Amino acid sequence: MMRTKLAAALLLPSLMLTGCGGSGETPRSTSNSPNLTGLWRMTVTSAQSNLKADSNISFTLVEGANGLTMTGCDGRSVINVTKSGNTIDGLPNGLVTIVNNDALRNNGEYGNGTASKMATTARFDMGSLQMAAPALGNLNFSDVCVMSTDARVLGVMTQDTISATTLYNGKPLLFDVQLMGNLKVGSFKLAKEPNLGEATLRLQGEGLKNRLNRTELTLKSGTLQITEDGTVRMKGSFSGTMPNGEVLAGNFDFEKP
Repeated sequence: MMRTKLAAALLLPSLMLTGCGGSGETPRSTSNSPNLTGLWRMTVTSAQSNLKADSNISFTLVEGANGLTMTGCDGRSVINVTKSGNTIDGLPNGLVTIVNNDALRNNGEYGNGTASKMATTARFDMGSLQMAAPALGNLNFSDVCVMSTDARVLGVMTQDTISATTLYNGKPLLFDVQLMGNLKVGSFKLAKEPNLGEATLRLQGEGLKNRLNRTELTLKSGTLQITEDGTVRMKGSFSGTMPNGEVLAGNFDFEKP
């Protein structure tokens, strides 16, 4: 699942990317870790003819007596990966070389990748998401991981998205904000089929079915407000109309991978 998501992000310019920020914050990092266990970020840079993409993902690793396991951000599936000497096979972008317990690198099928450990605890704690609607009630999530991609065609940034997953009713829930243009601090109109300068906000997950009788929804109209777009974090709020006519409103605070 993770590698499928990574391939799509690198091959299609219409998927996940985030705008640049000017904050002076420093991304989380570790040093001298005793093993590979922890929360990781990976950036894969790919250049294919007229498309250049930097895909940013997050995942956790747990190293123990029984081997090495990875949990991907997109589907939250736990995968056994193979560690042999100074290499790991089975991570996003294929075979990686272990630089040390805090850094990985590779030249994979989707491009050149580097990974750094954000924390020594294997836990998705990359921000928060709150939202409320009559059919859903008041929801507050802190088990959050984030993905993004910066993709350009012929040197032009075509679309910005920031995506996060959490768990709702025990199943992965995708929260996806996409803007036709540059996603940055400001106010944007929400639309199901956006024009240039407009955004979409989409939820997808099996856990929605009991409450909404559907597993995916896109807000038909409304407003997206980005209040911070820094080096480390993106924050914002939203309010829009769901397909059932109810208003879904909330806010998010995401740590960029």
